[in-house]
Amino acid sequence: MRAEGHAVESICAVLRGQGVQVAARSYRAWKSRLPALRTLEDARITDALRDLLVSTGRAGPGPR
Repeated sequence: MRAEGHAVESICAVLRGQGVQVAARSYRAWKSRLPALRTLEDARITDALRDLLVSTGRAGPGPR
């Protein structure tokens, strides 16, 4: 957003005007934090299931 001329502070000011309390410091802390291990594992499982769906062309188990 900064490359487009939008600083964090101005975005937070707009959000505060809409009733959403967001501090620039909180945003920066969130942005610099690494994702949780659970989030990474969920993404890995989702990708594996999506790959399975694409490779088989259908959702669900095959005939027995």
